[in-house]
Amino acid sequence: MRVLLVASPAHPMVARFTPTLATLAAQGCSIEACLPLSLELTREGIPHVALGDSELDAALRGLTDSDLLIAPLAGPAALGAVAHVIGRGAGAPLLLVDANDAGDLVGSLAMARDGGTVGTAVRERLIQSAAFALATVLAPAARGNDEFPERQLLLLERVRTFQHGENPHQRAAAYQHALRNRAGVLGAQLVQGSEPTLNDVLDLDAGARLVADLPIPSAALIRHTDPIGAATAETPLGALKRALETDHAAASGAIVALNTPIDRAVAVEIAGGSYEAVVAPGVADESAASALAARPDLRVLLYEPEHPQTHELIGLGDALLMQTADHGAIERSELRVVTERRPTLEELTDALFAWRVVRHVRSNAIVIARNATTLGIGAAQVNRRVAVDIALQRAGDRARGAVMASDAYFPFAEGIAAAAAAGVTAVVQPGGSRRDTAAIEIANRNGMAMVFTGRRHYRR
Repeated sequence: MRVLLVASPAHPMVARFTPTLATLAAQGCSIEACLPLSLELTREGIPHVALGDSELDAALRGLTDSDLLIAPLAGPAALGAVAHVIGRGAGAPLLLVDANDAGDLVGSLAMARDGGTVGTAVRERLIQSAAFALATVLAPAARGNDEFPERQLLLLERVRTFQHGENPHQRAAAYQHALRNRAGVLGAQLVQGSEPTLNDVLDLDAGARLVADLPIPSAALIRHTDPIGAATAETPLGALKRALETDHAAASGAIVALNTPIDRAVAVEIAGGSYEAVVAPGVADESAASALAARPDLRVLLYEPEHPQTHELIGLGDALLMQTADHGAIERSELRVVTERRPTLEELTDALFAWRVVRHVRSNAIVIARNATTLGIGAAQVNRRVAVDIALQRAGDRARGAVMASDAYFPFAEGIAAAAAAGVTAVVQPGGSRRDTAAIEIANRNGMAMVFTGRRHYRR
């Protein structure tokens, strides 16, 4: 078997291939390499034939399906060699560009020497790995610098498979952008419990994104990607207990998300509940880990927060929609008071908190909040007034003196009137409706304060 090595001597991956080359040489393979690599192979004691540039081209064209090309991608020679082999199709040699694939290949070659052959599945997997690596190198040039280029090349790596999809009869896997660091929930470390399901991952991601938008320490409870409750407090335990008070009955089976490491007090509280999983930046100490271990079925994931996205993708059948990311932070100075009464400092603080939370609730979305704690959440309603009613029903008597946040404007003033009747004293919303005047009149009539953000936060 001929083995041709084409690579740049400066490529760090070359050193990772030397054990494989040594093994192949010991098994009787003929190693050939370009002249710049000869010194490195000689230093490693690997017998080989050094080839000049013209000889290298001929050697590449002469490789058969019984031979092997090793070409870690860097420099025009390796790129050209890999493209040549991929383009040959039938009769192409084996192709190795990633040292992580070397073990399977060497094992397959050993079986072939015992009378078998290198299977089609192994050949296809190596070609796929090489084609993907080649596309990774070429992707930046293909994309260019346009924000929304005419042609978009997305490179995704499978990072997880699931027992099933959203429903048991569906198959599913998770993919992540190949050119980015594995942060966020898909890159999280599972330190306890079984692998999360696809539905768990959706909820874990929703929770991690929500608490990332809130001050430290904050906590959120999530089901079906919507928050059951969220809160900020002086301690992580205080935040968790406040979040739980929003809708205690819905918390069973929920996901807990924290933006601080899990300390012992929080661990004891979580282990004593019926939560499905918890996601946090870390576990504070061994005592916290021991408390979590009291519930071995509890999934515990530790994650590194993602850098803010610049763009996001929305699946549309077999197509994709792309848009700039919806970042929800807004400063107090950006709020426009539209009522006769200006909000108090406490109302402004709660309005900003509620506005951050409502961005993470599916539309139509309403959040009732006070003291940096959600009191009632109305999510995913086709009628905004119904979302108001649900949020007020969850809040009950606690709505008196609270603020209300809406992810979009009120098309009719009845939602404002219902909030006023329940004792809500301030409203934060985007504004922009043709009927804003009616909403402002209702607020003024009831002594409410209302501020417009000028920004909508639809979420599906």
